[in-house]
Amino acid sequence: MEQEGWVEELERALQGILGASSRDSGRQNPMADYLVRRLRARLPSHLWAHLRREVPVRGLAREKSWDVGLVYPEGPQLPPKPRLLLSLKSILRNPGGSWPNRLDDLVGEVSSVQMLFPEVVVGYVVVLDYGAPTKKRGGDRYPEGEELASVYDRFKEGLKALSRRQPPLWAQGLVEGHWVIEVDSRRTPLLRDPLGTVQRGEAFLDALIEALRKREPLLFLGRGQ
Repeated sequence: MEQEGWVEELERALQGILGASSRDSGRQNPMADYLVRRLRARLPSHLWAHLRREVPVRGLAREKSWDVGLVYPEGPQLPPKPRLLLSLKSILRNPGGSWPNRLDDLVGEVSSVQMLFPEVVVGYVVVLDYGAPTKKRGGDRYPEGEELASVYDRFKEGLKALSRRQPPLWAQGLVEGHWVIEVDSRRTPLLRDPLGTVQRGEAFLDALIEALRKREPLLFLGRGQ
Protein backbone atom coordinates (compact mmCIF):
# COMPACT_ATOMS: atom_id res chain seq x y z
CA MET A 1 0.00 0.00 0.00
CA GLU A 2 2.87 2.36 0.78
CA GLN A 3 4.32 2.04 -2.72
CA GLU A 4 0.89 2.65 -4.25
CA GLY A 5 0.88 6.00 -2.45
CA TRP A 6 4.27 6.83 -3.96
CA VAL A 7 2.87 5.91 -7.40
CA GLU A 8 0.09 8.46 -6.94
CA GLU A 9 2.56 11.09 -5.73
CA LEU A 10 4.88 10.46 -8.67
CA GLU A 11 1.99 10.61 -11.13
CA ARG A 12 0.98 14.03 -9.76
CA ALA A 13 4.55 15.27 -10.11
CA LEU A 14 4.69 14.10 -13.71
CA GLN A 15 1.39 15.77 -14.51
CA GLY A 16 2.89 18.99 -13.17
CA ILE A 17 5.93 18.63 -15.45
CA LEU A 18 3.95 17.84 -18.60
CA GLY A 19 1.42 20.56 -17.83
CA ALA A 20 4.03 23.30 -17.43
CA SER A 21 5.28 25.57 -20.18
CA SER A 22 8.53 24.51 -21.85
CA ARG A 23 9.79 28.02 -21.00
CA ASP A 24 9.09 27.58 -17.28
CA SER A 25 12.42 27.45 -15.43
CA GLY A 26 10.69 25.66 -12.55
CA ARG A 27 9.23 22.94 -14.72
CA GLN A 28 11.11 20.17 -12.92
CA ASN A 29 10.20 21.39 -9.43
CA PRO A 30 7.39 18.84 -8.83
CA MET A 31 9.83 16.01 -9.55
CA ALA A 32 12.52 17.65 -7.43
CA ASP A 33 10.11 17.92 -4.49
CA TYR A 34 9.23 14.24 -4.83
CA LEU A 35 12.92 13.28 -4.74
CA VAL A 36 13.68 15.52 -1.78
CA ARG A 37 10.93 13.81 0.22
CA ARG A 38 12.15 10.32 -0.68
CA LEU A 39 15.78 11.22 0.08
CA ARG A 40 14.93 12.73 3.45
CA ALA A 41 13.35 9.41 4.39
CA ARG A 42 16.84 7.90 4.00
CA LEU A 43 19.00 10.64 5.55
CA PRO A 44 19.65 11.59 9.19
CA SER A 45 17.41 14.46 10.27
CA HIS A 46 20.35 16.82 10.83
CA LEU A 47 20.94 16.79 7.05
CA TRP A 48 17.36 17.55 5.99
CA ALA A 49 17.78 21.32 6.01
CA HIS A 50 20.80 21.01 3.70
CA LEU A 51 18.93 19.00 1.06
CA ARG A 52 17.12 21.39 -1.26
CA ARG A 53 16.14 21.95 -4.86
CA GLU A 54 17.74 24.50 -7.21
CA VAL A 55 21.10 24.51 -5.43
CA PRO A 56 23.92 26.62 -6.94
CA VAL A 57 27.24 24.74 -7.01
CA ARG A 58 30.61 25.87 -8.34
CA GLY A 59 32.04 23.92 -11.25
CA LEU A 60 35.37 24.27 -13.00
CA ALA A 61 33.78 26.01 -15.99
CA ARG A 62 30.95 27.89 -14.27
CA GLU A 63 28.45 27.81 -11.45
CA LYS A 64 25.43 25.61 -12.12
CA SER A 65 22.09 25.35 -10.36
CA TRP A 66 21.49 21.65 -9.67
CA ASP A 67 17.89 20.46 -9.47
CA VAL A 68 18.45 18.72 -6.12
CA GLY A 69 21.51 19.01 -3.92
CA LEU A 70 22.82 18.08 -0.50
CA VAL A 71 25.38 20.78 0.27
CA TYR A 72 26.78 20.44 3.76
CA PRO A 73 29.45 22.59 5.50
CA GLU A 74 32.71 20.87 6.28
CA GLY A 75 33.42 23.12 9.24
CA PRO A 76 32.95 26.66 10.60
CA GLN A 77 35.96 27.99 8.69
CA LEU A 78 35.39 26.00 5.49
CA PRO A 79 33.04 26.64 2.55
CA PRO A 80 30.01 24.43 1.94
CA LYS A 81 30.69 21.26 0.00
CA PRO A 82 28.30 19.39 -2.37
CA ARG A 83 27.91 15.80 -1.21
CA LEU A 84 24.99 14.59 -3.34
CA LEU A 85 23.63 16.16 -6.56
CA LEU A 86 20.75 15.20 -8.84
CA SER A 87 20.21 16.40 -12.39
CA LEU A 88 16.62 16.17 -13.68
CA LYS A 89 15.85 16.16 -17.39
CA SER A 90 13.04 15.22 -19.74
CA ILE A 91 12.52 14.43 -23.41
CA LEU A 92 9.06 15.69 -24.29
CA ARG A 93 9.66 16.90 -27.86
CA ASN A 94 11.86 15.92 -30.80
CA PRO A 95 13.17 12.73 -29.17
CA GLY A 96 15.23 11.61 -32.18
CA GLY A 97 17.34 14.75 -32.09
CA SER A 98 17.25 15.35 -28.33
CA TRP A 99 18.67 12.15 -26.86
CA PRO A 100 22.27 12.52 -28.12
CA ASN A 101 22.35 16.09 -26.80
CA ARG A 102 21.10 14.92 -23.41
CA LEU A 103 24.01 12.48 -23.11
CA ASP A 104 26.54 15.14 -24.14
CA ASP A 105 25.05 17.63 -21.67
CA LEU A 106 25.22 15.05 -18.87
CA VAL A 107 28.92 14.38 -19.40
CA GLY A 108 29.69 18.09 -19.50
CA GLU A 109 27.78 19.19 -16.41
CA VAL A 110 28.99 16.26 -14.34
CA SER A 111 32.64 16.65 -15.38
CA SER A 112 32.67 20.32 -14.45
CA VAL A 113 31.62 19.71 -10.84
CA GLN A 114 33.67 16.52 -10.41
CA MET A 115 36.87 18.38 -11.29
CA LEU A 116 36.43 20.50 -8.15
CA PHE A 117 34.64 17.94 -5.98
CA PRO A 118 35.75 14.47 -7.17
CA GLU A 119 34.08 12.67 -4.26
CA VAL A 120 30.56 14.06 -4.92
CA VAL A 121 27.79 11.51 -5.59
CA VAL A 122 25.73 12.32 -8.69
CA GLY A 123 22.43 10.87 -9.89
CA TYR A 124 20.55 11.49 -13.14
CA VAL A 125 16.76 11.34 -13.50
CA VAL A 126 15.05 11.61 -16.89
CA VAL A 127 11.42 11.51 -18.02
CA LEU A 128 10.86 9.96 -21.45
CA ASP A 129 7.55 10.57 -23.22
CA TYR A 130 6.53 7.85 -25.69
CA GLY A 131 3.96 10.26 -27.07
CA ALA A 132 6.47 13.08 -27.68
CA PRO A 133 5.90 14.94 -30.97
CA THR A 134 8.57 15.73 -33.53
CA LYS A 135 8.58 19.14 -35.15
CA LYS A 136 8.14 18.85 -38.91
CA ARG A 137 7.53 21.31 -41.69
CA GLY A 138 3.88 22.18 -41.46
CA GLY A 139 3.45 21.23 -37.78
CA ASP A 140 4.11 18.59 -35.16
CA ARG A 141 4.08 14.90 -36.01
CA TYR A 142 2.97 12.56 -33.23
CA PRO A 143 4.29 8.99 -32.98
CA GLU A 144 2.19 5.90 -33.57
CA GLY A 145 2.23 2.96 -31.20
CA GLU A 146 5.72 2.08 -29.89
CA GLU A 147 7.58 3.88 -32.65
CA LEU A 148 9.84 5.72 -30.18
CA ALA A 149 10.93 2.54 -28.36
CA SER A 150 14.05 2.02 -30.49
CA VAL A 151 15.05 5.69 -30.08
CA TYR A 152 14.74 5.53 -26.31
CA ASP A 153 16.51 2.15 -26.17
CA ARG A 154 19.61 3.78 -27.65
CA PHE A 155 19.37 6.59 -25.10
CA LYS A 156 19.02 4.14 -22.21
CA GLU A 157 22.05 2.18 -23.43
CA GLY A 158 24.04 5.41 -23.35
CA LEU A 159 22.88 6.15 -19.80
CA LYS A 160 23.81 2.64 -18.71
CA ALA A 161 27.31 3.14 -20.07
CA LEU A 162 27.70 6.40 -18.11
CA SER A 163 26.24 5.06 -14.83
CA ARG A 164 29.27 3.11 -13.65
CA ARG A 165 31.24 5.46 -11.43
CA GLN A 166 32.61 3.14 -8.81
CA PRO A 167 36.03 1.73 -8.02
CA PRO A 168 38.20 1.21 -9.96
CA LEU A 169 36.45 3.34 -12.62
CA TRP A 170 36.48 6.96 -11.36
CA ALA A 171 36.51 8.73 -14.73
CA GLN A 172 35.05 12.23 -14.82
CA GLY A 173 31.75 12.45 -16.66
CA LEU A 174 30.36 9.24 -15.17
CA VAL A 175 27.54 9.15 -12.59
CA GLU A 176 26.72 6.84 -9.70
CA GLY A 177 23.27 6.00 -11.02
CA HIS A 178 20.26 6.95 -13.16
CA TRP A 179 16.50 6.55 -13.07
CA VAL A 180 14.46 6.49 -16.27
CA ILE A 181 10.78 7.39 -15.88
CA GLU A 182 8.77 6.31 -18.92
CA VAL A 183 5.44 8.01 -19.56
CA ASP A 184 2.96 8.27 -22.41
CA SER A 185 1.25 11.64 -22.75
CA ARG A 186 -1.36 10.08 -25.05
CA ARG A 187 -3.05 8.34 -22.16
CA THR A 188 -4.01 8.54 -18.48
CA PRO A 189 -2.39 7.62 -16.16
CA LEU A 190 0.90 8.82 -17.61
CA LEU A 191 3.20 6.14 -16.18
CA ARG A 192 3.73 3.12 -18.43
CA ASP A 193 4.76 0.83 -15.57
CA PRO A 194 3.63 2.59 -12.37
CA LEU A 195 4.75 0.17 -9.65
CA GLY A 196 7.89 -0.96 -11.47
CA THR A 197 8.92 2.66 -12.04
CA VAL A 198 8.58 3.50 -8.35
CA GLN A 199 10.49 0.38 -7.34
CA ARG A 200 13.34 1.23 -9.70
CA GLY A 201 13.34 4.76 -8.31
CA GLU A 202 13.61 3.48 -4.76
CA ALA A 203 16.51 1.21 -5.74
CA PHE A 204 18.21 4.14 -7.47
CA LEU A 205 17.95 6.33 -4.36
CA ASP A 206 19.09 3.48 -2.11
CA ALA A 207 22.20 3.07 -4.28
CA LEU A 208 22.99 6.80 -4.15
CA ILE A 209 22.67 6.90 -0.36
CA GLU A 210 24.83 3.79 -0.03
CA ALA A 211 27.51 5.42 -2.19
CA LEU A 212 27.29 8.55 -0.05
CA ARG A 213 27.52 6.53 3.16
CA LYS A 214 30.69 4.76 1.96
CA ARG A 215 32.27 7.99 0.75
CA GLU A 216 31.18 10.29 3.60
CA PRO A 217 30.46 8.08 6.65
CA LEU A 218 30.75 10.95 9.13
CA LEU A 219 27.66 12.57 7.62
CA PHE A 220 25.56 9.74 9.04
CA LEU A 221 26.69 10.26 12.62
CA GLY A 222 24.47 12.29 14.87
CA ARG A 223 25.55 15.76 15.89
CA GLY A 224 28.16 15.72 18.60
CA GLN A 225 29.27 12.16 17.85
